[in-house]
Amino acid sequence: MGHPEEKHARPLISPADAAQLALFAPYCGGLQNEQALRQVLPLLSRGRLEGARSLGEGKGHAFLLCWEPVRAPLTPAHCTLSFPREASLHYTFDVPGHQLVEWLMHAEAEASVADLPDRFWQWLLLEQTPTGSLGEGPLH
Repeated sequence: MGHPEEKHARPLISPADAAQLALFAPYCGGLQNEQALRQVLPLLSRGRLEGARSLGEGKGHAFLLCWEPVRAPLTPAHCTLSFPREASLHYTFDVPGHQLVEWLMHAEAEASVADLPDRFWQWLLLEQTPTGSLGEGPLH
């Protein structure tokens, strides 16, 4: 019979993944968000997220967020957001790697379609931080 500690054992990860986890954790909520961070780091290396922004009543806008993979929290992530049904609508911006990771950690998946958190859309479209103050959005 196993030890009680075995139930809560964390899955083994490579030394490179462990190092990246240690780098990003202080910027992304620390140990309390470790599991979410572990799930997002493989996505970070893929460099893309396909999803849809929900507009209510079943309507939404499909989007594709692509970025250059980053390995450190302060490294700028060069991102491009496009909307497949609106070819002329796209945004290009740079954010610190940890900011991109936080948005990805809080992406909501409903019916297997991801949506980025409201604070991302506020930053992008309203050029505001979640507190409502003017920020450094991509339109500046």
